[in-house]
Amino acid sequence: MNLLDKLIETFDGEIMVDNQWRVNGSNGVHYTVEWDPYHRHYSCGCKGYKFRRKCRHITELSESFRKRIQN
Repeated sequence: MNLLDKLIETFDGEIMVDNQWRVNGSNGVHYTVEWDPYHRHYSCGCKGYKFRRKCRHITELSESFRKRIQN
């Protein structure tokens, strides 16, 4: 298996760009959390974000960044 095949297998063929992260949902579904540097806020592709403009995916991701900065 070459490097490209390993990357495709690991990331399900999804290539992420700057300021985007793939997060796991509760049912094995993957969502994309995106940081908008111009408006300085996160968004997520899950249904919870679409209805409430906040979700656990954003909370967990931003908390993980805070912990890394504090350590």
